Amino acid sequence: MLTRRLVTSVLITAFAFGGSLVVSPVAAASASAGCQYKVVWPTAGVYEDPNPSSAVVKTKYAGDIVGAATCEGASYNEYGYVLVTTDAAADGRGWMREGAVVAL
Repeated sequence: MLTRRLVTSVLITAFAFGGSLVVSPVAAASASAGCQYKVVWPTAGVYEDPNPSSAVVKTKYAGDIVGAATCEGASYNEYGYVLVTTDAAADGRGWMREGAVVAL
């Protein structure tokens, strides 16, 4: 009986997690809608970390829309950066130069 409860519990958890994966893109899209930017430079790098010597993990182009669930910013010396979501970064968080984007 204990094994059956354990299996049932695991299955309920698995189905609940699977359901959250289905809902997640919608939730992510609505969350990122609160903090979106339009790229204005002809080409702009998405950096792994908010500093100019960090690795460029992706390139965005003028007119591209980028964003993140939160409106975080960072600075490195005279450079300002905004947070964007990207699968190309190890932690899913990329950074773009403030001058390369305008808020929507």
